[in-house]
Amino acid sequence: MSEPLPKILCVDDEPDCAHLLERHLGGQFDCVLAGDGAAALAALETQGPFAVVVSDYAMPGTDGTALLAEIKARQPDTVGILLSAVDDLDVAVRALNAGAVFRFVRKPWTATEIVTAVREAAAYAELVANERRLREQLARVNAELDEKLQDLDEANQLLEYWVEFSPAILYSFSWDGAQLRPSYIGKNFLRLTGYERTTAVIEPGFWPGLMNAADRARYQALLDELLAGERLHGVVEYAIRHRDGNPVLVIDSMRAVQDGDGHTLEVLGAWLDISARD
Repeated sequence: MSEPLPKILCVDDEPDCAHLLERHLGGQFDCVLAGDGAAALAALETQGPFAVVVSDYAMPGTDGTALLAEIKARQPDTVGILLSAVDDLDVAVRALNAGAVFRFVRKPWTATEIVTAVREAAAYAELVANERRLREQLARVNAELDEKLQDLDEANQLLEYWVEFSPAILYSFSWDGAQLRPSYIGKNFLRLTGYERTTAVIEPGFWPGLMNAADRARYQALLDELLAGERLHGVVEYAIRHRDGNPVLVIDSMRAVQDGDGHTLEVLGAWLDISARD
């Protein structure tokens, strides 16, 4: 199925000029004729939208510049071409500066001149319409994204609430092959240790430093196996020293996250206070 021809409106109060436009342009464009500004605005409502409006400058009532400005206000994607038999530079400059006129063509025109002007105007009209559609599509996508981000933020807040009041303290440590760094520690770390979680993040070795030597050795042995890729999961029990000086018995469940080659990238885990068990 062939593409529809670009639709253009030709406005001239002289019938001979209007029909000459139709003869020159009719083979490449779907032409609608109007004899004055009022008829052009009526055609705009009943037969529009038009990609291009070609209007004579000197017409009874509304001149071509004012008509094209009014059409631009009603249908911003429409591109205007102004025709004039007056060889007046001021007319052309005023028309172009008004912003509603894409091209100024002097009468009498040649078939090549008018066809080229309208073809370029139609291409520009298509570009403007596509740009507007893309902006509208982008606005819709951004609105949907904002809505999803709001939903995600609400879900994250709910998750943080659950984590904060969970008996287990979730954590993750990133491993670059040489150094293990805390990347996440749950807010409820304070309840378990008496220390803010930022302390464990910024002070290397803070967590093992809360253990006695024997427990630290068992903890480190399991961690080394996970980092070496020798196992994926392990559980160890040990005691840590709370900030108030009291011991807290902890069960530590660790899991290694590996890449496709079996190299450990991260250790995820959970600390659970089991002091009440004893």
